[in-house]
Amino acid sequence: MEAPKSKEYGVGNRHSLLGDDDRILEELKIQGFSLLKNVADASLLNEARQRLDALNEQQAIEFGKERMMAIDELDMVRCPLAYDSFFIQLAAQSHIRNIATAFIGGMHILHLQNGIINKPNEAHHQSSWHRDLPYQDFVISKPLSMGALWCIDPFKPETGATWVLPFSHRESVLPSLAYTEKHKIQVHAEPGDVLLFDSMLFHCAGYNHSGIIRRAINHVYVTPILKQQIDLPAILAGKYSDDSELSPLLGYQTPVPASVLAFRERRWQKSQPQ
Repeated sequence: MEAPKSKEYGVGNRHSLLGDDDRILEELKIQGFSLLKNVADASLLNEARQRLDALNEQQAIEFGKERMMAIDELDMVRCPLAYDSFFIQLAAQSHIRNIATAFIGGMHILHLQNGIINKPNEAHHQSSWHRDLPYQDFVISKPLSMGALWCIDPFKPETGATWVLPFSHRESVLPSLAYTEKHKIQVHAEPGDVLLFDSMLFHCAGYNHSGIIRRAINHVYVTPILKQQIDLPAILAGKYSDDSELSPLLGYQTPVPASVLAFRERRWQKSQPQ
């Protein structure tokens, strides 16, 4: 027997979905997160694991493991694309960028790219509830930012899959512990899936009690009025500045002017016919 079709009463309008991206955008807007399936294949994932692990060791040596531990940076790979161009393809993935453009509603830049290595039976700094726009106790009518967390390894309860608090991007402060424990959801995902979320959504990494490492690579795309976590044009020293696709993403077209004269010169250049 065919199930009855959904009906409504006293409703003036109802959102119609034109495709899968519309479903994703609706979920992002209402519940604050959505899961994009099968973005990366096994070959890319294997290479990502090897390169991310190597960079984790390199950065620990670069800054010092003891100092990394002291500032809660251990097993956090900052800005991997600045060390290895392999990671650019993740940040620039066209489908995710198209969703970011539609969600944010205009031009966006890459605020950060961070690798997260969640080792078995070890506490991780990301296991604390947080927003990816930290210390912001406010809500806003339109989103400023979207996160894209690439699942490099299985996201399951035993591997420390990410917990999210649905709808919390609409709340100015983190809800009570009782509410959080009752309503949190652990997102189960396969390697190659990407968890998309409003960056104001409260979330945290789970505890990994499996026998494998759970890796992820997070990207945060923001409206250009927000600054980057690390100055990408400076750290890349001009690399990709002539690339029409990567240049705006990496912030080359939205620099912070060094003077009033530079600010006005840039506005002048933009006003001139091409």
